[in-house]
Amino acid sequence: MKNLTLILFSTLLLSSCCHQKKVSTLQSNTIQQASNSDNKKSDDYLNNEAYYFHTTESTYEKVQIKNGQLSFTFFKDDKSDSLQLKKQTDSGQGSNLKTTVASLTKPDIDSLFAKITRFGFWKLDTVIGKPSATERYYSFELSFKTPQTQKRVLFKSVPGGILMPDAFRKSRDLLMKLVREKMK
Repeated sequence: MKNLTLILFSTLLLSSCCHQKKVSTLQSNTIQQASNSDNKKSDDYLNNEAYYFHTTESTYEKVQIKNGQLSFTFFKDDKSDSLQLKKQTDSGQGSNLKTTVASLTKPDIDSLFAKITRFGFWKLDTVIGKPSATERYYSFELSFKTPQTQKRVLFKSVPGGILMPDAFRKSRDLLMKLVREKMK
């Protein structure tokens, strides 16, 4: 009987030890998975993208956010002659376009996307403004993309026509503010 008790006690002790090791391994794996999940979530901001494009006879602005990089391409009018850009571009002799690039942080991108959501950008129509075939208009394109959703909005501005919607204007202005801050 004493031997049987000793065998039972040893088996329970061994079983408890193995159980503790399994629990410890399970906890370690769970912590590792949570850590990997947190790292993935912290890198999610790199999947957010933004794009703004506007051009006229004397204006060229293109802003792009992709992979945490902000790029701004603009028309630099050295000769104050807007036709010079067209002539140089058409003839292939160069261009007065200049591009600058800066890195963005997670707080930069998170703040931008939180604010455009608050402004109501996601609720805008995809095309705003309907000029007639004979009306002159200027296009403003603005788009944002997250892993969950994306939206591209085109605003066609007719002189003396409808005003740019607040959500569009505020989102565009915020993006341009980010450019000014990062491209100092």
